[in-house]
Amino acid sequence: MIRTIGHSTYDVEYFMELLRKNSIDTIVDVRSVPYSKYASQYNREALKQCLKYENIRYIYMGDMLGARYKDPKLLFDSGKVDFKKVQKTKLFLDGIARLLDGITKGYSISLMCSEREAFDCHRFVLISGFLAKIGLDVEHIYPDKMVSQAQMEQQLLIKYDKKLPKADLFCHNITQTTQLQLAYELRNQDIAYDITKSQT
Repeated sequence: MIRTIGHSTYDVEYFMELLRKNSIDTIVDVRSVPYSKYASQYNREALKQCLKYENIRYIYMGDMLGARYKDPKLLFDSGKVDFKKVQKTKLFLDGIARLLDGITKGYSISLMCSEREAFDCHRFVLISGFLAKIGLDVEHIYPDKMVSQAQMEQQLLIKYDKKLPKADLFCHNITQTTQLQLAYELRNQDIAYDITKSQT
């Protein structure tokens, strides 16, 4: 089991309360840039100190599991990051191996990024999607609830329903697994880091 959380603009004490409530003892920061323009309390050094005070480990892995890449080999033709290509890189797979090792050792881990809504964040599409595919349970922490990866995948299917192929008389081999894979790709295109915008 692994969880995820977005720090959003929460007050730090409230954020710590959410972690305590969910028995999190390790935060894995998956932000490519571990600093916030709108919530400086979540800048890497400040956050690390606050977590230390709460006896919560802070591990930075945005260099392994982040969402921003400039290597043309990892981009769609549009200039957006292609998560499927990222998931095949040694760096990403090494990051996943570190997470799995931490879980095996008994740490209660939450991935952390900036977006409050996991559905809009790479932690859901890039990382959690991969973890779910290899059989790990993933849950997303919200102030008033916990949402499973499976529930969020249903949200994916609903959002992209009109763009997904359907089984019919002439194409009967369309499964929900196929639809889900395509829905993940569509979400990837919608939320991915765009190198062309970063250069303007």
